[in-house]
Amino acid sequence: MGTPDDEADAGATGRTAISSGRRPGGTIGTIAICAVICLQIALPLVALLQPPPQEFGFQMYSALGGVTAITVDADGVEHPVVDLDRIVAKNRPEIDWLPSLPEAICEADAAAVSVRVEQSGRVRSIECD
Repeated sequence: MGTPDDEADAGATGRTAISSGRRPGGTIGTIAICAVICLQIALPLVALLQPPPQEFGFQMYSALGGVTAITVDADGVEHPVVDLDRIVAKNRPEIDWLPSLPEAICEADAAAVSVRVEQSGRVRSIECD
């Protein structure tokens, strides 16, 4: 099996010769598969060891928590924003609201002079135009 005579006989009778050797490039394929498996284990493991939320982590939600917003009017009186669902479609706790919510509150509340938004111990304040 696998000798030159066997291969010649197989070609003459229409049978396929079976070689016992490995295919060229088989080692590269094995290395690639092992590398992919290692990445699938390593990325989530590294993300799991860091505080949530982490990209590629196991956390289903980002663990950012609820958001509170306070507007300040021209007299300096603070007013808590109670109905955030009126400004945003749905007040979801896993969304990072700090980058966009203060501007949206300024647009929605004409009496607001400034807005302060707090989420998970982080604070962002802006002055409205």
